[in-house]
Amino acid sequence: MVLARFQEYELASRLVLEQLGYEIVDLDEFCCCGASLLPGVTDNWINLSVYSLALAEQSGVDIVTLCGNCTNNFKRANLDFEKDQQTREKTGAVLGKLDLTYEGKVKVQHLIEVLINRLEDIRKLVKRYLKCKVAITFPCQVLRPKEITCIQDGRTGPQAFRKILKSLNVEIIDYPKEHECCGATALLFDEEAGVSHGRAKLESAKVHGADVISAACGNCLFLLDRYQNKIAKINPDLRMPVVSLSQLIGISFGYSKESLGLKTAVTFDFE
Repeated sequence: MVLARFQEYELASRLVLEQLGYEIVDLDEFCCCGASLLPGVTDNWINLSVYSLALAEQSGVDIVTLCGNCTNNFKRANLDFEKDQQTREKTGAVLGKLDLTYEGKVKVQHLIEVLINRLEDIRKLVKRYLKCKVAITFPCQVLRPKEITCIQDGRTGPQAFRKILKSLNVEIIDYPKEHECCGATALLFDEEAGVSHGRAKLESAKVHGADVISAACGNCLFLLDRYQNKIAKINPDLRMPVVSLSQLIGISFGYSKESLGLKTAVTFDFE
């Protein structure tokens, strides 16, 4: 989803990770993780995830995700693969037809999990400070459920996103809908319900003084940004920039809006 719809999110993430010293390896035959709905339809969903995990293992690299769906599916696949012998046998048979194997050695981390361990390095790379009030929308499937994500409250839980932004010296506002789902998944079966969730989130952030909403998930960006015209039909005053976490970091690092794929309508004041 990120690659197809939010190239700017991927572009900014690449720039930020490279600035932090990471080498990015592209796996040309990497495929869709299987998305969040497939596990409810067929047990074969895991083959898609394990296939990509096997490609990563073959190349000797770990996986950094930008999407909540990918994060959850890859971690779920790793967990099932580790705990269930039958799963290992079934996926092994499928991978064998492609001359692949998987031993469960690939570590999967969402971008937030990577960045939370580099706070001091991020602080050192900041070249300008953003004079704007930022509201956070949390990536649901990156954080929940804990038995799959292995993300706990505290340093690696919901506060991680906040701590990363604080390392940029960004002013973060609290709002009642902060931890609620954006509503993007509801678009699959009830567009009105999804738009309603998004509107409630934007209203809550706006009323409490946000200038910008920052997201770290393709679903959140899709609903709150791409659907903003529909969300704002009832109340045009709800319009506000919705940018990815990596774009905010990139701006702070001194990259231009153009290099980060930021829309020209998005404006920031700097100190």
